[in-house]
Amino acid sequence: MVQFYNSSTKREQDIQAFLKVLDISNLDKELIEISLMHPSYLYESNIDREKKDLQQKEYRRLAHLGDAIIGAVVTDYLYEQYPDLAEGELTQLKQQLVSKVQLSKFARQINLHQYCLLGKSLKRSILNKQGKLFSEMFEAVFGAIYLGLKRDFSFSKSWLIENLLASTLDEVIDLDETDDEYEDYDYLLTTKEYLD
Repeated sequence: MVQFYNSSTKREQDIQAFLKVLDISNLDKELIEISLMHPSYLYESNIDREKKDLQQKEYRRLAHLGDAIIGAVVTDYLYEQYPDLAEGELTQLKQQLVSKVQLSKFARQINLHQYCLLGKSLKRSILNKQGKLFSEMFEAVFGAIYLGLKRDFSFSKSWLIENLLASTLDEVIDLDETDDEYEDYDYLLTTKEYLD
């Protein structure tokens, strides 16, 4: 694997601060760095094309892995917690918990926007687009977490449940019963947290 980890003092401090937010020791710093470096940032930098392409490939692979593991964690958790729900109800609940909107909220909860590297054009993009972008970055971060935890599904599941999922479940169930405002990204347009 090509070395991507940026060893500048400022970036090292950012990565260390992010690891403290995640509260997981011994994660692979290079994988975390890849997950926090959006391809748009690389393509606006002076890094050679081959390295840019390879980093983008690794970032996309982490996001793909994270997406799959998040889906599996949520499915397993709902199956375990709600033995009386039918398949359709489990599916509907899962879709809400793994939606781009929900994942972007998880990204906010771990302050992802403070530690990630984005291209200048994306930093100035509309909040709607940033919400989708941060949901993908959260998937990449979770992919890095899963790999950093030695592909241990139980540890990864515990981290996601304890830090994000359990506190969100009641809110999602309440929203499902009362209102569908989170079905699209319009709520992000009123959120200023992504403008940092």
